[in-house]
Amino acid sequence: MTTIVAIHLAAAIAAVMLGITILMARRGTPRHRWLGRTWAMTMAVAALSSFGIRELNPGHFSWLHALAAWVLVSLVLAIAAIRRGNVVTHRRSMLGLYTGLIVAGVAAVAVPGRMLNETLARWGHEVMTAATVSTSVSTVSTVSTASATGMAGGEGTR
Repeated sequence: MTTIVAIHLAAAIAAVMLGITILMARRGTPRHRWLGRTWAMTMAVAALSSFGIRELNPGHFSWLHALAAWVLVSLVLAIAAIRRGNVVTHRRSMLGLYTGLIVAGVAAVAVPGRMLNETLARWGHEVMTAATVSTSVSTVSTVSTASATGMAGGEGTR
C-alpha cells in the first residue's frame, strides 16, 4: 500500500468514526463544533489525498476525482451555511456527505478489483465481509435513528 493510499484510508476511517460520534452527540455545543471541525478536516484530507490515487484510469483522473471535488465544494458550502445560521442546509449537507462517505467505503471494500477489496481479501474474505456488513448496518441504523429522533435536527437538545 502506498503512502497516499494509507493517508486516504486513515482519513476516511477517522471520518467514519468521528461521524458516528457527531451523530450521537448533542448539537450546537462546543464539543459538537470541535468534533465537526475535526471531521471536516479528515474529510478534506480524504478528498485531497484521492487526487494522488489513480488506479481506475492509470495516470489520469477518473469519475471518483469528480466526487472528491464535489466533497470539497460541499464541505465549504455546509460550513458557510452554519456560519450564516442556516442549520437545515448545514444538517442536510453534512448528512449527505456522511452518507456518501459510507457508500464510498462500502464500494471500496465490496467492488472486486479495487485495491482495498483485494487487500482485505488476502486477510480473510469471510471476516471482512461480516465486519463491513455489520458496520454498514450500524451506521445506517445510527443515521436513521438520529434523523427519526430529531437528533440530527440541529436543535441543540436531546
